[in-house]
Amino acid sequence: MVHHHLRRGGVTRVMYAHARILSEAGEDVVIFTGEAPADPAPEGVRIRVLPELAYRDDHRETEVETCLHELRAEAGADAIWHVHNHSLGKSPVYTDTLCRMAEAGAAMVFQPHDFAEDGRPANLRLLRETLPGFPGRLYPIGPRIRYAVLQTRDAQILRGAGVPRETVRLLPNPVSGNAGPRPPADPPRRVLYLSRCIRRKNLGEFLLWAAKTGGELEFATSLIPENPGELPRFRRWRDLAAAMNLPVKFGLGMAADKSFDDVAGWSDLCMTTSVGEGFGMSFLEPFLLGRPLFGRDLPEITAGFKADGVCLDSLYSTLPVPVEWLDEAFWPRAAATLKSWRSAMGISEPLPESQIRSAWVRDGRIDFGRLDETAQEAVLGQVDDLNLAWPQCFSMETRAQNRERIAEAYGPAATLRRLRELYAGLRDARAEIDHADASRVRDAFLSPEGLSLLRS
Repeated sequence: MVHHHLRRGGVTRVMYAHARILSEAGEDVVIFTGEAPADPAPEGVRIRVLPELAYRDDHRETEVETCLHELRAEAGADAIWHVHNHSLGKSPVYTDTLCRMAEAGAAMVFQPHDFAEDGRPANLRLLRETLPGFPGRLYPIGPRIRYAVLQTRDAQILRGAGVPRETVRLLPNPVSGNAGPRPPADPPRRVLYLSRCIRRKNLGEFLLWAAKTGGELEFATSLIPENPGELPRFRRWRDLAAAMNLPVKFGLGMAADKSFDDVAGWSDLCMTTSVGEGFGMSFLEPFLLGRPLFGRDLPEITAGFKADGVCLDSLYSTLPVPVEWLDEAFWPRAAATLKSWRSAMGISEPLPESQIRSAWVRDGRIDFGRLDETAQEAVLGQVDDLNLAWPQCFSMETRAQNRERIAEAYGPAATLRRLRELYAGLRDARAEIDHADASRVRDAFLSPEGLSLLRS
């Protein structure tokens, strides 16, 4: 398994869960990462740290060659490589290395749970400027290559770009959690956002709900950003929360002696306001922890969960606010931001301001989740005039039913079955290599109806 890092968060929890499940089934598992892990690996799983795999903004042939040598030396010729986010654009060295391995005939599983084309223009620009053969090499295809995706939207996008249908497999995340010794209070008193406070997590909306409770509830997030690029925005929200005297704590889970279950046990209710997810664990884990869930729905993620019988009726699809509350410069700023975003994506034609308005405004209102930080702050300044309904918590019966369905559909046994199906036959297939059309992946994310300024 390969990823840039093993920091605390959703990616690491999923990789460790996969590694544990495979190791317990008798597989020899090694994880390659660019940084020393924050937490020890599961028993029997080896960790190899290759600094060349970490985030970086340049491309060096010598580092690619070092990566190739070290990866191949550790694992035999019959290894199966399960690679996370090879095309995200966090490092051209990482992308080039893994694509070369696929092109050389290695048995590969690419798991793109995030896309550079999906609201990460700086990442895509970095690949365009530094990756040899961009964009033609981004998505290798062949009999020894498979793609694991978390939901049907991503499967449709990859197939539409030319990835053979039979090589794209759904791989929902394994989830785990134990209800703590303290049962949640009902009605709830403590609200937890199980998330790292990066931009797409939409922290302004979390603070909006905190402001509407009038101090009756305590709010907290589990993690704070470690990426230096995310820290200025996080500090802006933290300072605003302090200035507004909001009952919000940040980073409950940053203490080394706090486990995931410890942090979750603090809460009575879990919440999510994210405008974009790859994993979607925040929609499932609360129920395994014995906590109800409230917040923003992401239908492209949750449709599969609902189809599997998970009740998510307490989620809302939009949080409309009056357009007249926005600061005067919002629309020109939005048009300029999306122009820059499209340019980084390789599209020279800007979106007219009128087209953005038409896509985003309904009955004089706009979804709070589409706004940038400046506009969200303007809305927070008028929060007393906003009519928001705090949710009714799920009944104990519904929570128990969700817990049972989640454990059955996404527990260790189901995950092992899916992983074995995903890997089956890869070693024996022919090593014939082609590439999908990366421009079609990009084009799938260009519609203004699906955009948020927090993802541009």
